[in-house]
Amino acid sequence: MGRRKSARQIERDLAYAKAREAYNPPLREEGAATQRRPKIAVKYAVLSPLAATDSAFTIQASSSGIQFFGGIAALGLAAQGTDPSEPRGFRPAQVRAMVADSSPAVVRAKGSNRPYVRYGKGTRDSNSQYNYSAPVTAETPAALDTRVKAIFTAIKPSLGGGYGRVWFEAELYPLSSSG
Repeated sequence: MGRRKSARQIERDLAYAKAREAYNPPLREEGAATQRRPKIAVKYAVLSPLAATDSAFTIQASSSGIQFFGGIAALGLAAQGTDPSEPRGFRPAQVRAMVADSSPAVVRAKGSNRPYVRYGKGTRDSNSQYNYSAPVTAETPAALDTRVKAIFTAIKPSLGGGYGRVWFEAELYPLSSSG
Protein backbone atom coordinates (compact mmCIF):
# COMPACT_ATOMS: atom_id res chain seq x y z
CA MET A 1 0.00 0.00 0.00
CA GLY A 2 1.19 3.48 -0.80
CA ARG A 3 0.91 6.52 1.33
CA ARG A 4 -2.35 8.36 1.56
CA LYS A 5 -2.69 11.35 -0.79
CA SER A 6 -3.52 14.74 0.65
CA ALA A 7 -6.50 16.74 -0.59
CA ARG A 8 -4.10 19.24 -2.17
CA GLN A 9 -2.34 16.48 -4.12
CA ILE A 10 -5.68 15.08 -5.31
CA GLU A 11 -6.73 18.58 -6.47
CA ARG A 12 -3.43 18.95 -8.34
CA ASP A 13 -3.92 15.57 -10.02
CA LEU A 14 -7.48 16.55 -10.97
CA ALA A 15 -6.31 19.85 -12.51
CA TYR A 16 -3.65 17.95 -14.46
CA ALA A 17 -6.20 15.40 -15.73
CA LYS A 18 -8.64 18.16 -16.76
CA ALA A 19 -5.90 20.02 -18.64
CA ARG A 20 -4.89 16.82 -20.47
CA GLU A 21 -8.50 16.09 -21.36
CA ALA A 22 -9.14 19.61 -22.65
CA TYR A 23 -5.98 19.75 -24.79
CA ASN A 24 -6.45 19.50 -28.54
CA PRO A 25 -3.18 19.30 -30.46
CA PRO A 26 -3.06 21.70 -33.40
CA LEU A 27 -3.78 20.10 -36.75
CA ARG A 28 -0.92 20.15 -39.22
CA GLU A 29 -1.72 22.50 -42.05
CA GLU A 30 -1.48 21.13 -45.54
CA GLY A 31 1.66 22.46 -47.18
CA ALA A 32 3.09 23.69 -43.85
CA ALA A 33 6.84 24.12 -43.58
CA THR A 34 8.73 21.16 -42.17
CA GLN A 35 12.14 20.97 -40.58
CA ARG A 36 14.72 19.42 -42.86
CA ARG A 37 17.45 17.37 -41.23
CA PRO A 38 19.46 16.18 -44.24
CA LYS A 39 21.67 13.12 -44.04
CA ILE A 40 24.65 12.08 -46.13
CA ALA A 41 26.11 8.65 -46.84
CA VAL A 42 29.61 8.07 -45.43
CA LYS A 43 32.02 5.15 -45.17
CA TYR A 44 32.38 3.84 -41.61
CA ALA A 45 35.26 1.49 -40.66
CA VAL A 46 34.08 -1.15 -38.19
CA LEU A 47 36.10 -1.43 -34.96
CA SER A 48 34.58 -4.60 -33.53
CA PRO A 49 36.92 -7.60 -33.21
CA LEU A 50 33.95 -9.75 -34.27
CA ALA A 51 33.92 -8.19 -37.75
CA ALA A 52 36.15 -9.26 -40.61
CA THR A 53 39.46 -7.41 -40.94
CA ASP A 54 39.13 -4.03 -42.70
CA SER A 55 35.36 -4.30 -42.94
CA ALA A 56 33.46 -1.09 -43.62
CA PHE A 57 29.84 -0.09 -44.07
CA THR A 58 28.05 2.75 -45.80
CA ILE A 59 25.93 4.50 -43.18
CA GLN A 60 23.71 7.57 -43.11
CA ALA A 61 24.93 10.46 -40.94
CA SER A 62 23.47 13.84 -40.09
CA SER A 63 25.00 16.63 -42.21
CA SER A 64 24.66 19.19 -39.43
CA GLY A 65 26.15 16.74 -36.92
CA ILE A 66 29.19 16.08 -39.10
CA GLN A 67 29.65 19.82 -39.61
CA PHE A 68 29.23 20.54 -35.87
CA PHE A 69 31.90 17.99 -34.88
CA GLY A 70 34.50 19.24 -37.36
CA GLY A 71 33.88 17.41 -40.62
CA ILE A 72 34.31 13.97 -42.11
CA ALA A 73 38.10 13.83 -41.60
CA ALA A 74 37.93 14.83 -37.93
CA LEU A 75 35.50 11.97 -37.29
CA GLY A 76 37.65 9.37 -39.08
CA LEU A 77 35.03 8.79 -41.76
CA ALA A 78 35.52 8.69 -45.53
CA ALA A 79 33.48 9.52 -48.60
CA GLN A 80 30.84 7.01 -49.61
CA GLY A 81 32.22 4.02 -51.48
CA THR A 82 30.81 0.74 -52.72
CA ASP A 83 30.71 -0.76 -49.24
CA PRO A 84 27.54 -2.60 -48.16
CA SER A 85 25.04 -1.00 -45.83
CA GLU A 86 25.18 -1.90 -42.16
CA PRO A 87 23.52 -5.14 -40.97
CA ARG A 88 20.29 -5.11 -39.02
CA GLY A 89 20.85 -4.10 -35.40
CA PHE A 90 24.25 -2.47 -36.03
CA ARG A 91 24.90 0.89 -34.37
CA PRO A 92 28.07 2.82 -35.15
CA ALA A 93 30.14 4.47 -32.44
CA GLN A 94 28.73 7.96 -32.06
CA VAL A 95 29.65 11.22 -30.46
CA ARG A 96 26.63 13.23 -29.30
CA ALA A 97 26.17 16.75 -27.97
CA MET A 98 23.45 18.97 -26.55
CA VAL A 99 23.96 22.72 -26.89
CA ALA A 100 22.34 24.62 -24.03
CA ASP A 101 21.44 28.19 -23.19
CA SER A 102 23.51 29.90 -20.52
CA SER A 103 20.55 29.65 -18.15
CA PRO A 104 17.72 27.10 -18.27
CA ALA A 105 14.12 28.26 -18.56
CA VAL A 106 11.07 26.94 -16.76
CA VAL A 107 8.30 26.36 -19.31
CA ARG A 108 4.93 24.66 -19.16
CA ALA A 109 4.01 21.58 -21.17
CA LYS A 110 1.36 22.28 -23.79
CA GLY A 111 -0.86 19.31 -23.02
CA SER A 112 -0.77 19.05 -19.25
CA ASN A 113 0.36 22.56 -18.26
CA ARG A 114 2.94 21.02 -15.93
CA PRO A 115 6.17 22.98 -15.48
CA TYR A 116 9.51 21.58 -16.58
CA VAL A 117 13.01 22.93 -17.06
CA ARG A 118 14.20 23.40 -20.65
CA TYR A 119 17.97 23.37 -21.04
CA GLY A 120 18.27 23.39 -24.86
CA LYS A 121 19.29 26.36 -26.96
CA GLY A 122 16.48 28.67 -28.14
CA THR A 123 12.82 28.76 -27.22
CA ARG A 124 10.40 25.87 -27.60
CA ASP A 125 8.92 27.00 -30.94
CA SER A 126 12.09 28.52 -32.41
CA ASN A 127 12.93 25.43 -34.52
CA SER A 128 16.61 25.78 -33.59
CA GLN A 129 18.58 22.55 -33.53
CA TYR A 130 20.44 21.89 -30.30
CA ASN A 131 21.06 18.12 -30.37
CA TYR A 132 23.81 16.80 -32.63
CA SER A 133 25.16 13.33 -33.33
CA ALA A 134 27.72 11.90 -35.73
CA PRO A 135 29.46 8.55 -36.19
CA VAL A 136 33.13 8.41 -35.24
CA THR A 137 35.70 5.73 -36.01
CA ALA A 138 39.46 5.03 -35.97
CA GLU A 139 41.91 2.24 -36.75
CA THR A 140 42.30 1.03 -33.14
CA PRO A 141 40.43 1.51 -29.86
CA ALA A 142 43.33 3.62 -28.51
CA ALA A 143 43.19 5.88 -31.58
CA LEU A 144 39.41 6.16 -31.15
CA ASP A 145 39.89 7.23 -27.53
CA THR A 146 42.36 9.92 -28.61
CA ARG A 147 40.07 11.11 -31.42
CA VAL A 148 36.98 11.33 -29.19
CA LYS A 149 38.86 13.26 -26.50
CA ALA A 150 40.16 15.68 -29.15
CA ILE A 151 36.61 16.22 -30.44
CA PHE A 152 35.35 16.83 -26.88
CA THR A 153 38.07 19.43 -26.32
CA ALA A 154 37.38 21.14 -29.65
CA ILE A 155 33.61 21.55 -29.22
CA LYS A 156 33.47 22.25 -25.49
CA PRO A 157 33.45 26.07 -25.97
CA SER A 158 30.40 25.85 -28.27
CA LEU A 159 28.20 23.89 -25.83
CA GLY A 160 26.69 27.01 -24.27
CA GLY A 161 27.92 26.96 -20.70
CA GLY A 162 27.55 24.57 -17.81
CA TYR A 163 24.33 22.97 -19.02
CA GLY A 164 25.61 21.84 -22.42
CA ARG A 165 27.03 18.33 -22.61
CA VAL A 166 28.86 15.98 -24.92
CA TRP A 167 29.12 12.18 -24.70
CA PHE A 168 30.21 9.07 -26.56
CA GLU A 169 28.19 5.94 -27.37
CA ALA A 170 30.11 2.77 -28.24
CA GLU A 171 29.64 0.68 -31.36
CA LEU A 172 27.15 -2.20 -31.28
CA TYR A 173 28.00 -5.04 -33.65
CA PRO A 174 25.44 -7.86 -33.44
CA LEU A 175 26.27 -11.46 -34.29
CA SER A 176 23.36 -13.27 -35.83
CA SER A 177 22.60 -16.00 -38.29
CA SER A 178 19.50 -17.51 -39.77
CA GLY A 179 18.42 -20.67 -41.48
